[in-house]
Amino acid sequence: MASTTVHRVRRARSLFAAGLLGAAAFFAGASAAGAGTPYTIDKEIDTVRGWTIAANAARRACFASATFQSETSLELGFDTPSDSAFMVFANESWDKIKVGDTYKLELVFDGRKKWNGKAVGIRIGKLYGLALENVKSEFVIDFARYQTVQVNYNGKRLDGFNLNGTRAAAQAAISCTQDVQAGRIAIEDEEEAPRPKAPPQAPPKEEVKEEKPAPEKKGSSVSTGTGFFVNERGNLMTNAHVVEDCDEAQVKLPDGRIAAASILARSSQNDLAVLKADLKPTAFAKFRSGASIRLGDPIVLFGYPLAGELTITGNLSTGLVSAMAGPGEDVTRMQISAPVQSGNSGGAVVDQSGHVVGVVVAKANTRPRGDSGSVEVLQNVNFAIKAGVAGYFLDANQIPYTQEPADADKSTADVASLAKDFSALVICRSR
Repeated sequence: MASTTVHRVRRARSLFAAGLLGAAAFFAGASAAGAGTPYTIDKEIDTVRGWTIAANAARRACFASATFQSETSLELGFDTPSDSAFMVFANESWDKIKVGDTYKLELVFDGRKKWNGKAVGIRIGKLYGLALENVKSEFVIDFARYQTVQVNYNGKRLDGFNLNGTRAAAQAAISCTQDVQAGRIAIEDEEEAPRPKAPPQAPPKEEVKEEKPAPEKKGSSVSTGTGFFVNERGNLMTNAHVVEDCDEAQVKLPDGRIAAASILARSSQNDLAVLKADLKPTAFAKFRSGASIRLGDPIVLFGYPLAGELTITGNLSTGLVSAMAGPGEDVTRMQISAPVQSGNSGGAVVDQSGHVVGVVVAKANTRPRGDSGSVEVLQNVNFAIKAGVAGYFLDANQIPYTQEPADADKSTADVASLAKDFSALVICRSR
C-alpha cells in the first residue's frame, strides 16, 4: 500500500493573529455532534495564522475555519470538481436562525464595498449559522483580499471581522484540496471501517492531461523560462519548475542587463517561485483588482519561448480566456487560447489594460483517442495560474506587490510594451 504524504503549509510566526481564537477545538466539538455534514472537520490538516485547515469527507475537499473573539466562526472553502466555493458564518447564540430558511445577507468590505445575496440557515452541532453555497471561487478569493467585513442579515448587523491572515488561510485551503483530490491526503483514518463499494459506473471520460512544458531535459546544464517583476525591489515571479534543480540563476532584462538572482520562495504545489535579482528593474507589474477576468476576455502574453531558436528579445502572443478552470476542474487554473511554448512558463498573463490576471504554467498538446491508440492534437489549449492564487503565494511569503482596478483598454501594442518592460528571461544553470 502506497504511503500518503501530507503537505504542510508554511506556518506563520503567530497562530493567534488578527484576534482569532483557536478554531480547531470549536469545530471539533461541532463535528462530533454533527458528523458527516459538509461543514464539519473530519481531519485536521494544519494551522495557518490562527486558521485551522481541515478536510471534509462529504465534500472530498478542504476548508479554512476560524473562531473570532465574538465566538462567531467563519469557514471558507473551495469545491472540486467545479468552479465554486462556499462560506459559513455560525454562532451558538444565533438560535433564531432556522435550518433550511433563506435569509438576505449583506457583506460590507472595508466599510464601503457591499455585496448582497441569499444564505441558507444551517446547524452544525450546537452552532446555528448562515451558509453561502455555490458561489464563484473568485468571490472567496476577492473576499480574502479585504481587511475587514461586516455581516448583516435581514437588514440588521450580525457581526464584523478583521480579515488579516485570511489570504494565507485561503491559499492553504486550496493547496489542501489539491492534495485531497490527488490522493496525497487521506481523509479517512486507517482504523475506520471501509466504506461500502459504490455501484459500477460508466468508464470515466477522457481527460486532458496538463503537460508542464519542462524547460530542460535531465542532464542538461542550462534551461530558460520567463518571469515578471512584482515590485521595484527586484522580486521576480516565475514557475517553480523553471528553477527546479537550479544551482545558479540569472535574469536578463529587455535592455540587455544581466544579473544574478537568488530563490526566495518556491512552492511545487502551486508551481510558483519568487526570485530576488541583484538589480533594480525598469518597471514592475500590477495585479488586477476589482472585477475579475471573465470567460471570453482578451489576454496578452509576453515571454521568452524556445530561447535560442526564436528571437531572444521576447515574443508576444494573444488570445482569450477560454475556460475558468483547468484540467480536472482545477479552480486555481484558467484555460487560455494564446499559444504557449517551452520557455513561456512563468510569464505574466495580462488583460487588455495591462494588469496581471494570471501566470503561464502549462500546455496540453495531445491526448489518447479512444481505444485505437491514435492521438488527438490539442490546439491552443494552455493553462495559467489565476492571479488570486499568485497573490496568496506572495502574501504568504511577505513579498510586496501592487493591485489596482483595470482601467480603459489599451491597444495590443501598448499592452505589449508594458508587459515587455516588466518581464525578464530567467536562466537556470545546473551542475
